[in-house]
Amino acid sequence: MATTGAAPAGVFGLDPISLGVSAVSTGLNLFSGIAQNKAQQQEYKNQRAYQSATAQFNQWQASLNARLSNAAAQQQYWQDTVSHNQSLAYVHQLRNFELTKEANQASVVGQTRAAAGAEFMVNSEAMAQQYQEVGMQEAVAFQQYQYRLLQQSAAYQAIAQDGNTADRFVNDFARQMGDYQTLSEINEGLRNRQYKRDQLGNVARYLNAYNSQPFYEKQQYQDPIAPYPPLPTLMTPAAPSMTGAAPGGVGPLQVGTALLGGVNTYMTTAGAVQKLRTGG
Repeated sequence: MATTGAAPAGVFGLDPISLGVSAVSTGLNLFSGIAQNKAQQQEYKNQRAYQSATAQFNQWQASLNARLSNAAAQQQYWQDTVSHNQSLAYVHQLRNFELTKEANQASVVGQTRAAAGAEFMVNSEAMAQQYQEVGMQEAVAFQQYQYRLLQQSAAYQAIAQDGNTADRFVNDFARQMGDYQTLSEINEGLRNRQYKRDQLGNVARYLNAYNSQPFYEKQQYQDPIAPYPPLPTLMTPAAPSMTGAAPGGVGPLQVGTALLGGVNTYMTTAGAVQKLRTGG
């Protein structure tokens, strides 16, 4: 009885070696798919965690930037406030200096005008006294002249008793009296005009001395403009981000792909085993 070198076939004519290799290949494919799916799930979780951490970090970064900007603006505001207060203090010092100059000049003006008034009164009184003295001198001279006329009148009476004519003496006395009165009136007019001129000159000198020292006009200084308080910095929101959909579990497609790979492996392995058996 002839025998062949072929190994007995398994159940339903399937090669057990090929079945084993196919089962191992199918299991490896299924395990690889499961492992890949788990890796995708873990990658998705990592991406979601990273996205959440990035969003929180961006929000914290925006809040930090806003606080830093507000702190810098507040510091600049206080620096500007200090500079403004220094400028304002300097302006106040200038105003105090102007006030001191105004007070000193006012004192000088008061002293000058008081001296001018005193000089005017002294000069006016001196002129009035001089005018009165001249008038008194004229009155005394006129009285003496009248006295001399009385003496001449007494002499006239003595001459008249001697029988001499008196017309010549009477006319001469009347003429001298008229001349003297005329000269007195002329002199009085001259004195009055001279007194008025002297008084006008005294008034002019008084006004000139009175207005020789004007009051000091203060220079005006404007207060520096106070700095405006800074506005709060608006926090810029983080840009939106997106993560893809979560991967699904091991589906029928992946199971079918693994089974199909196992069948393919079985066919390949079975063909190779058959060639080995037939020696071909």
